[in-house]
Amino acid sequence: MTIAAVILAGGQGRRMGYVNKAHLALDGERFIDRQLRLAGEWAEERIVVVNDASRAAELSVPADVRVILDRYAGEGPLAGLHAGLQETTKPFAWVIGCDQPLIDANAARLLLERMRDGGHQAALPIIDGRPQPLHALYRAETSEIAGRLLASGERKLLSLLDRIDWIGLESSDFGAQGISARFADDIDTPEQYGRLRS
Repeated sequence: MTIAAVILAGGQGRRMGYVNKAHLALDGERFIDRQLRLAGEWAEERIVVVNDASRAAELSVPADVRVILDRYAGEGPLAGLHAGLQETTKPFAWVIGCDQPLIDANAARLLLERMRDGGHQAALPIIDGRPQPLHALYRAETSEIAGRLLASGERKLLSLLDRIDWIGLESSDFGAQGISARFADDIDTPEQYGRLRS
């Protein structure tokens, strides 16, 4: 296989009241455990990126999952993506936010298929007209571009898209394959978490 799953779990969870969202639960299962289980059904390699050693110590994950630290600590998801892509031994990475509990390997497979067909560096879902840089597929070598951005002081993950060749898939592309676009939902607030659980 050629796929790594990279889960970004270094966020501060400000809008959630500074709760570590990786430890939120759905149907009695932590988000991070659910993601590792679902990603492991497709990806050969699983990596969790955190922003400091205390976060790493809080995680209890299977022995074959690598937990690594941001190389640009505290600099947000672009730093997490950079670290994960640097660490993977696979040519493609499925990059997931730890607050996305409804991930779908079928959606990721479709993204990979379209990305490889066109020789693109990334494939992103476009939900409600907006590109979603997480639950997206990236070629591992885009880590070099992310690293240059971080070294220059750039912190926005979306700014990476201005510098790479990427393709976007609309909700209708997923729907045509029987895939609900809810895979891209992220849980940022207690209200969103309540709706998810209900």
